[in-house]
Amino acid sequence: MIGTSLLTLYRSLTRHKLFAALNIGGLALGIAVFLVLFLFVQFERGYDRQLPGWDKIWLVNTSYAIPGFPAVNLTSDSGLLKNLKTDFADIDGVRLEEHQDTAVRNGRSLTTENVSAVDPGWFRLFPATAIEGDPIAVMNQPDMAVLTRSAAQRFFGSAPAIGQSLIMTIGGRERPFQIAALLDDLPKNMTYGSDIFIGLPPLEGGNGSDGSVRLFLRFPDASAATAFADKLPAFIDRHEESSLGQKPSDFKKLTLTPLAEVHLIQPKDRTVVLTLGLVGALTLLIAIINYVNLATARAGLRAREVALRKVLGATRRALILQLLVEAIAMAALSAILALALTELALPFVNTVGGTSLSIHYAGTGSILFPLALLIVGVGIVAGFYPAFILSRFNPARVLASVRTPGGGKAGVWLRKALVLGQFAIAIAFTIGTFVLIAQTRHVRHSDLGFDRSGLIIVPSFLADALDDAQRADLLRAFRNLPNVESAGMSRFLPTGGSFNASRYVDSATGTDISVTEVDVGRDFFTTYHSHLLAGRFFDDAHVSDDATGMDREALNKNPRNIILNRTALSQLGIRSPQAAIGQIAKFSSDTQPRIIGVVEDMRFTSPRDPVGAVVYHYVPRAAEGMVPTVRAKAGDTAATLAAMEAQWRSIAPAVPFRAKSVDDALYQRFYQQDAQRGRLFTIGAVLAVVIGCIGLYGLAAFDTSRRVREIGIRKALGASTRDILRLLIGQFLRPVLLANLIAWPLAYVAMRQWLSGFDDRVALSPAYFLIASLIALAIAVATVFAQSWRVARAEPAKALRYE
Repeated sequence: MIGTSLLTLYRSLTRHKLFAALNIGGLALGIAVFLVLFLFVQFERGYDRQLPGWDKIWLVNTSYAIPGFPAVNLTSDSGLLKNLKTDFADIDGVRLEEHQDTAVRNGRSLTTENVSAVDPGWFRLFPATAIEGDPIAVMNQPDMAVLTRSAAQRFFGSAPAIGQSLIMTIGGRERPFQIAALLDDLPKNMTYGSDIFIGLPPLEGGNGSDGSVRLFLRFPDASAATAFADKLPAFIDRHEESSLGQKPSDFKKLTLTPLAEVHLIQPKDRTVVLTLGLVGALTLLIAIINYVNLATARAGLRAREVALRKVLGATRRALILQLLVEAIAMAALSAILALALTELALPFVNTVGGTSLSIHYAGTGSILFPLALLIVGVGIVAGFYPAFILSRFNPARVLASVRTPGGGKAGVWLRKALVLGQFAIAIAFTIGTFVLIAQTRHVRHSDLGFDRSGLIIVPSFLADALDDAQRADLLRAFRNLPNVESAGMSRFLPTGGSFNASRYVDSATGTDISVTEVDVGRDFFTTYHSHLLAGRFFDDAHVSDDATGMDREALNKNPRNIILNRTALSQLGIRSPQAAIGQIAKFSSDTQPRIIGVVEDMRFTSPRDPVGAVVYHYVPRAAEGMVPTVRAKAGDTAATLAAMEAQWRSIAPAVPFRAKSVDDALYQRFYQQDAQRGRLFTIGAVLAVVIGCIGLYGLAAFDTSRRVREIGIRKALGASTRDILRLLIGQFLRPVLLANLIAWPLAYVAMRQWLSGFDDRVALSPAYFLIASLIALAIAVATVFAQSWRVARAEPAKALRYE
């Protein structure tokens, strides 16, 4: 049976080459899109699941929920594990302290690396394949390090790494670390991976004063973790002091998150991954619809073959089985081609999508078994209805008929319904693509309340290895560069930073609002080209502007000055920026600062988050945690970066220079992931439209070939070429037009929901819907025009002799 089916399929494909190319090509393209997005979803959902025992590890989250403020998630105190072990002797846990952008020196080579300081038991909870040495034993020894294979090659090339040393700046001082163990490279989809590991010193005190870490606990199962989590509020009350008249557990929370859920813990990230998986599934559905459409449309070509088989004794069940085997074989051919297309596409997809997807044919994560299930599933789903149609043909009617059957009116309506469904999905994808592109462009070019062009931030100013004198010299050198317009300092930057949360009360109305307090230095507002709405900026001529060095008594006698943003002004109920100048804002700590200026909101956070109320304090002397922002003169950003690096190497040669433009920093921090995933969505949407066009072209070729005689009669009776074109193209455009009735509501609901996740967003304009529909119509017309034109231009005499 299988051999006969495959031979019959081969004959059918070689006889009808266009049909074969359209069917196999469309199905292969759909499977390829599905495979790429399946790999993406598998990669994103597979974070940390390659680790043995991943399902037994939980991350401890610490959050503070002070009344009037949103909950703030923080890393854990370093002493938390010690306190937990005091109360729960059998607890099994390890700590991780991440040292971002650590200066690592190997001879004269100086680079920045992310270094992980871990407890000795780290590699027991997070097993890794050791190439040389014992990583667990190494973590028990001071001044020893473990490297991955790629890091060893990067630092030492082909020379043996064991026994070599690296100089790392940890805690503000340089320390030599000897390489004592090598690991195989860790999986790329690992949340807490690193190329360099050093031992975390044992905690001497129990109050968590030694820094902030991430704490991981191991439990035998989820029920044990849940039972332990129920004990944490009482644990907090035993070890924390009361505050704000509440129990400590009322505002401090310790929660447990399974390790496998950490990567996609944000709902928006889960939604994006689910959406891209849905795009892959719907694209495959369009390809399957194509197969069903073309197979049922061309069923008449095999009607006589099926009739003869029935005459010779073939049962309907046998025919259905044979046709399903053919469909599965067709799906297998398409899948082989799809694998080739996927392999060719993955480098491009990884580049535009910022991923590292790959196909594994053996071992854990092999694609072969899921692909086999996909082939069988697609074959059965795509082949069942065509098999049902072909196997029910009446042999006598088929053999006695002059024309081969085409499925009748039911077949015509089915094909129109399938085309309608195809283009409804394709148009919805197109609308989504336009909205996504518009939103991505909007957040990258919208007014953030400051002029981002030419701004450069220098995060390496926070390096522990820099001392105060070097920081002062560097800031002075930056300001004196000829292509620098100005330079300002602040603790809060367009990509984040440090700030204080507090509460202000409007003295007139009693309005109580939560505010973010930001320390800024000299020339901050002029460097950012902030929009001053009323009042003035800070300066050194007014003693009360300086927020440092004033005790409580001095502040009460001579209140310090502050600047508010527009949101703080509106939340305090002040009617206008001009009315705010000179007013006193009552602070929750009983100080009463005076408002001297109001600036436009500056969006330093994600476009997804609303801009909050901000109070600016003036700290004219560079303080701990402050980072410079340099404004280059127009068109001189690259030259300014080069000049700044030269000054840095002259003043602080032992510290790596790290700076970037604000545009690049914003993109990497807030826009890059949306843009990369948006490109994957766009690729899927475009290919879905292409697959729909392949099916429409096949149907047009089939339908016009069956209507040659009808068209010849129409032309003989006086119909013009234009009339025939209008008839044929209009017939194919009807389901495309009707598809808008389905696509528009679906796209509106989906895009409205997606845009609701952004505070700064574009309007959901009708233009996106109209343009997508016009493009779909234009593509549909172009797809069927060639076939319609060929038939419409045919000589009536030749058309009447066609059959």
